[in-house]
Amino acid sequence: MGLTERAAAVDWRGPDAYDGLWWHWPAPLVGGRLRRQAIMQLHVRSPVDIRRLYRHSHPLVPKALGLFGSTGLRIHRLTGDERARDLAINALEVLDADRQAGGFAWGYHWDMQTRWSFYPAGSPSIVHTAFAVSGLLEAERDAGRSDLGERARRAARWVLDTLWIEPEGFFAYHPHSRANIHNANLLGAWLVWAALGEEARVQALRAAERTIADQRPDGSWPYGESGGNVGWADSFHSGYVIACLDRLSGLDPRIPEAVEHGARFYRRFFGAAGEAQLWADRRYPEDAHSAGTGLTTLAVLLRRGLVEQELLETVARRVLDFGIRGGHTVFRRYRWGLRTFVHYLRWCDAHVALGLADAATALAGHADPAPRPEVYEGAAETAGTG
Repeated sequence: MGLTERAAAVDWRGPDAYDGLWWHWPAPLVGGRLRRQAIMQLHVRSPVDIRRLYRHSHPLVPKALGLFGSTGLRIHRLTGDERARDLAINALEVLDADRQAGGFAWGYHWDMQTRWSFYPAGSPSIVHTAFAVSGLLEAERDAGRSDLGERARRAARWVLDTLWIEPEGFFAYHPHSRANIHNANLLGAWLVWAALGEEARVQALRAAERTIADQRPDGSWPYGESGGNVGWADSFHSGYVIACLDRLSGLDPRIPEAVEHGARFYRRFFGAAGEAQLWADRRYPEDAHSAGTGLTTLAVLLRRGLVEQELLETVARRVLDFGIRGGHTVFRRYRWGLRTFVHYLRWCDAHVALGLADAATALAGHADPAPRPEVYEGAAETAGTG
């Protein structure tokens, strides 16, 4: 609860690892892809928070609101902690009120430049929207908030209508892209399947088939289809793919085999002492986002009998013993004990908070609390039951 309490204390606002363009930089500094990337990477790689030199406030990050919403609701399901549920609902009400990316979905409040794409501030993103929809559906199921559930279904229908790419058969990352980025494709498939059920069966199944077809012989998936500058495989994006596939497993009998094959590769992202490595073939850096997503993914795999309980416990212990300092998570650790000192609300704190809640749920023997396609009738009467 400490990470969520601290996020609430600052009104759910804080620096983000990739928010370097949230500023009115002179046009010559942001006039091209490489210059925008340079500004963003300067912020990502700095061991101290250079934002303090020029910034006195921080943006909302909708994805963080969804993550903290799910965290609080899952803690409440597990423990009955009313404070956890209250904080979760507050985060999700702020999320519901956010219209920066329009009235349906959510995205970054700043311009975003990645290795493969640029999209301006306010562009709705499937990744933000997936975690938002998850939290909102959980609020309907566990707190009787049908208004938040309706908001989730409106977002899911927008994704189905706007981000589904034909004839290729996958979900696009954002409206300005037609690239198949596997984690985004499956997050889209999961969100429409969870929110809309049979209405989205065909698209969710085709999306899963598309990503399964691109699995490599070693069990990994490239970040995106077609190789080139999207051919790499990191820890947390791999975790998204595996967890989403597992949550879609009822759609296609080939999915469990793909998850099992992926799980064998995914283990390579964790060191003997539970270190969550960003890359499978490098010990450093340890990465908080990889740790948080790793806990969620390992919890999913533990329920399938694809990893040992000891591995999940070891990673969780590493996070609790070394991954949290001063009430925030450590973004990255490097060789010789070097680490970063920037507190990232979405990239680190929110994912680690959710991962710890998911790990505790799995270790207690409970089912995956992530939303599944179902009719949410009687949610108010069953709120709080687990």
